[in-house]
Amino acid sequence: MAELLVRDMGKLRESLAEAARTDESTIDRVVARFIELRPGIDDKLGARRHHMLTGRRGTGKSTLLHVVRKRLEKKGVAVATVDMERFKGREFPDVLIEILIALLAAMRPEVRFKHLWPDQLLKSRETKLRKELLAALNDPQSLTRRIERTASRKSKLGVGGSGAAAWQGVGFKSTGGIEHAKDSTSIAAAQYEELKIQRLQQLAPRISEVLKSLVDRTAEKYALIFIDDYYFVRLADQPNVLGYLHQVCKGTGVWLKIGGVGSRLNPFVDGDPPVGMQLTQDMDGLALDVTLDDFATAQGFLEKMLDGVMEPHGISTPQLFTDESRNRMVLACGGAVARDYITLTDDAIDEAVERMSKAKTYKEDAVVRITSADVQRAVRKRMNNKEQESLGLDAGADAGLLSARWRDICDFIRESGEIVFILVKQADLDGTTWGKEVQQLENLRLLHRIKDAIPNTMGWRGIKTMVFMVDLGQIANQRLRTKIPEFWKSTAEFDKLRRAEWVYSPGWRESQ
Repeated sequence: MAELLVRDMGKLRESLAEAARTDESTIDRVVARFIELRPGIDDKLGARRHHMLTGRRGTGKSTLLHVVRKRLEKKGVAVATVDMERFKGREFPDVLIEILIALLAAMRPEVRFKHLWPDQLLKSRETKLRKELLAALNDPQSLTRRIERTASRKSKLGVGGSGAAAWQGVGFKSTGGIEHAKDSTSIAAAQYEELKIQRLQQLAPRISEVLKSLVDRTAEKYALIFIDDYYFVRLADQPNVLGYLHQVCKGTGVWLKIGGVGSRLNPFVDGDPPVGMQLTQDMDGLALDVTLDDFATAQGFLEKMLDGVMEPHGISTPQLFTDESRNRMVLACGGAVARDYITLTDDAIDEAVERMSKAKTYKEDAVVRITSADVQRAVRKRMNNKEQESLGLDAGADAGLLSARWRDICDFIRESGEIVFILVKQADLDGTTWGKEVQQLENLRLLHRIKDAIPNTMGWRGIKTMVFMVDLGQIANQRLRTKIPEFWKSTAEFDKLRRAEWVYSPGWRESQ
């Protein structure tokens, strides 16, 4: 492996830009260099079982889904992929209809010569069903329908000698009279409201039948549906969408793989009847996160992943980074967040080039080496964009509350002397509304979980807290001149984080 020279930077940065996102244009290269975060997770995801794949944004959920899809397709397994970002903001049940249309389109059958008639019939059924779903999608949320019933009865007109007459079968007999038959018609009409979801329920048995027919014609006799970025479905609607999908997929050989940010997923609501899909009962959970608690695993994965991107250019991680900056990179990403690691590497190269230019050492044959100071400057510059992405794009309806909580935490660390870590009581984290907000900030990569600890003062004996590292972009460069405790190396280093004055709660201002 060689070092990175200034003249070779262009091609490397092109590779970094491509590696930051996985799509159809890059998937073959991604599959070739794919590194498993945990052994066997890709095989488990491809199993005949419903799964909920969770992880912070950028941890590689979409990449894993793409890799598993490619491998299964080579085996002859039918796979459909639905990207929920396309349907962001859709109301229920329209978002469900969009998923069903995309699903049927992805599994659209091809007509085989040897099975011409049954395949043509199946294709016709699938096409008709999609047209009905499209029509429902364009309809209003409710329709007013009118129903009419008609009834006919025969009446007899009797005419006697006296000229008297009786209608509707009431009269008298006359030996000299005559009878005439007459029809009468009555109409009963009523109006009622039909909701769009009611029409979808009527279509459910037909959707199930078509799905089963599509699966039965495949080589492996099962199919997988990857629904990526499921958190773009509104939280309140998520159980209803999953409940319907579970209903139509049951017994068909179709298995659901749902991916999203953990704190933004709401798969199940208990009730009478329950709605959605319950973890451990209806589906298994697969967590993709490796946090700072497992620093060595996170660092090993990130560096192997980056080595795969840089291998065509003959560069490895130890040649590009100093030893201290390698640790700083993992800290800045908050663990194994692959996308952050790649984009931060690219930004840190910018900072290294700027530093070299100021020192007048920037030349064609000069070696580019990233230092911890380069990493920190890059982190600081990208902080505003990261906040906007995390709070503006991913937080949904909770954006306002989470932004306020984040600002309060930032005030706390500044008032406490630009600390890098905060502690939160475990009871508050699990049992309060603001504790749930802290957990969401963690999933949005603004706080990074380390592990639980008991503060090292007598007043906190037996009270468990969780230690978080604040995103380094919020910390001033001056504060980071002091070395961050290497908590991943020894208990003694971790004990430096167990400080009672770092315990955060919303009432911190009153306690000062």
